[in-house]
Amino acid sequence: MSSRQILGFCSVSALDRSLVDAARMAVDAGCDGLEVTARPPHLDPAGSLAAIADQGRAVRDTGVEVLTYGSYFGRERPLSAADALRAAEIAEALGAPLLRVWAECGPEEDAKETIRHLQLVCDASADRGVTVVVERHQGSLADTPERVEVLLAGVDRANFALNYQVLDLLPQAEISHQPDDAARLVRHARYFHLKNYQLKVEGQGLLLPGGSLEKGVLDYRALLHAALDAGYTGPMTIEFLSFDERPLEERLASDVAWVRGVLEDWATANSR
Repeated sequence: MSSRQILGFCSVSALDRSLVDAARMAVDAGCDGLEVTARPPHLDPAGSLAAIADQGRAVRDTGVEVLTYGSYFGRERPLSAADALRAAEIAEALGAPLLRVWAECGPEEDAKETIRHLQLVCDASADRGVTVVVERHQGSLADTPERVEVLLAGVDRANFALNYQVLDLLPQAEISHQPDDAARLVRHARYFHLKNYQLKVEGQGLLLPGGSLEKGVLDYRALLHAALDAGYTGPMTIEFLSFDERPLEERLASDVAWVRGVLEDWATANSR
């Protein structure tokens, strides 16, 4: 596998600037692509498709690809067939090959309805050459490995896959198990969010966002090696950066350089 595996940046971590400026920051850091987040000022899901297409072109003009449309379909309620179609149309207009969705299901909601709407967004996306990737979240239909596998089987669409990431709000007791988690689940994934965590109180509570990929509480080198050993070849996107005083640009460039180094080390060791 090439050490130049596609590496992206999620624009949600740069909502303090325009979408084009976020894309330029990704270029300067050495990224190949951008996940465009469905949040102003980056993208207004209610905007015209023509304007959204212009945004996609503007991102590509900076020198990175649009990797993913980071929608909130499946999280925001109520779900509808029209919303499913709209999400697929936006991904197509942006020129994004991937559409990120959620699999939330409230306590009073039938999981079959969530699955039905995910099937609708998959069907609308298939006609547009777009793959739908469902993001893992605690309490959703895509949290534990078992529920992920049941969800994928329930949706049963060729263009439906997992957006792998370490489960959010992870109990500290699960830290050492994350390479095994990645090894099990990345075979279902066509997209991979990279983010590390920090401890609030050692040995207590849940993990919180804000750790660097290199120095956060998760051993991200072991996690990435486990994913690569399991055959993952899809894009990897840095979603959240460390919470420290360095400029955003420096934090992103540091994470990109570190991930590139890990990928290169793995590729070298596996080329012998």
